[in-house]
Amino acid sequence: MTQWTQLGPRERELLAVLRRADGGLTTRDLLDAVVSRGDDVAYTTVKRTADRLVEKDLVERETERYRGTPRHRYRFDADAARDRLVPEFVDELRTVLGDPAVERIARTVRTDDDGADGGADATTRQ
Repeated sequence: MTQWTQLGPRERELLAVLRRADGGLTTRDLLDAVVSRGDDVAYTTVKRTADRLVEKDLVERETERYRGTPRHRYRFDADAARDRLVPEFVDELRTVLGDPAVERIARTVRTDDDGADGGADATTRQ
């Protein structure tokens, strides 16, 4: 299975928050974003989840000094994630459903590309 299909709901939620961010976010920033959506979650849960995303190589973590102690900023690089995940996803799809499934998706993407979005590659849409 691909890394993407192995993500839990909280991991997907944090990736969505990070994807929309203009820069790196601290654990507190991530917590505030999740809580603002009405979710009741602990700081430690957000920290552990963000660190798991780093271990899965989907999020980058930078360390900075803040009030004399280290803290982390997390950043999602959509292009890097696509480069890693799309080939895995295609291989998994081919294994489970065969080449006809991959070809059908390719036809769908080409059809969508002829639409109103100006022909952008479907893997670059967010």
